[in-house]
Amino acid sequence: MTHPVTINTIGICLDEGYRIAVCCNVWRDGAPCNWWKWLDLEKLAAKLGRDHSSMHDDLVPHLYCLRCGSKDVGLRLDPPSRMAGG
Repeated sequence: MTHPVTINTIGICLDEGYRIAVCCNVWRDGAPCNWWKWLDLEKLAAKLGRDHSSMHDDLVPHLYCLRCGSKDVGLRLDPPSRMAGG
């Protein structure tokens, strides 16, 4: 990997080892939904294309909470783990 890396497509996330989690932002009856899940980027790339943007505003319209059904979700980008091998 060369630096700086621009992580702006699903394909780059896959190639560079980044992960994206989707999380529900909804509060009901004074408590958060608290649902979250790692996205299957391979499946997402098959559906939307490897060149599809990985930016929040471009991915969120395709996602929803699997617990409560809300479309009010956020994303979390995690860098590749450097624990194994350096």
